[in-house]
Amino acid sequence: MQLRYLTANDLALLSTISRRKIFKPGEIIISINSRPPALYMLVSGKAVVEMMRGVPIARLGPGDICGEMAFIENSAASASVVAYTETEADVIELPGIQEVFIQHPHLEARFYKSLALLLSQRLRWTSAQLSKASAQK
Repeated sequence: MQLRYLTANDLALLSTISRRKIFKPGEIIISINSRPPALYMLVSGKAVVEMMRGVPIARLGPGDICGEMAFIENSAASASVVAYTETEADVIELPGIQEVFIQHPHLEARFYKSLALLLSQRLRWTSAQLSKASAQK
């Protein structure tokens, strides 16, 4: 899992409020401009992030999380996430995670620190890709 700062106990606690869901190939996990009701942690399979249907801008696999930007910003999704293969995900409903954070503020701090690192790494990767694309022109 890419939530690096979470402890084994944190993950065990989060698993008590999550449910496992299987998405079929082509099934939409998150729709652009919708408010995702949950965070999705991919357990198996592959998914793609799309701004326009059928045009992938990123690929996700086991250990990746999606819905985190809308969660942090308390806003609509900026992209769609679509199952590329049969994809199994742990679904953590937002009210459940908020309740856990109230009861366990140290978990909340580690969770947000993990998300900050994840988003920083994604931004660094995206910047590198843009730099390569600019150099090829």
